[in-house]
Amino acid sequence: MAIAILIGIVLGLLAPACRQNAKARSAVLMAGATMVLAAAVYGLLHEDPRVGAATIAANRREYHFLMEYAFPVLALAAASLSRFKKLFWAGWSIHLAFAGFVLVVVIWLTFFWHW
Repeated sequence: MAIAILIGIVLGLLAPACRQNAKARSAVLMAGATMVLAAAVYGLLHEDPRVGAATIAANRREYHFLMEYAFPVLALAAASLSRFKKLFWAGWSIHLAFAGFVLVVVIWLTFFWHW
């Protein structure tokens, strides 16, 4: 599941690389947001009761956070497919902020969170 989220984040970050075609740019951003959304829905639907109640509750909060990020990005990317080309950059800026947040959390947990 973490691989699907990582691939979705990388796809969204690479979306502006499609400079010649605005529809392809929006489609790549939509694909990235869809992958993150699918991973969040899968995580909400398939809970492992062996991990404990506190972990299940923490995972639910995280999956809801992922869904709260992915829905607006998906909506803005879908709206930018037709007429509103500037909405792509609004969705991509949300995606960029989310990717930055994930990067900060990974760095924090890797280097500064000691047992």
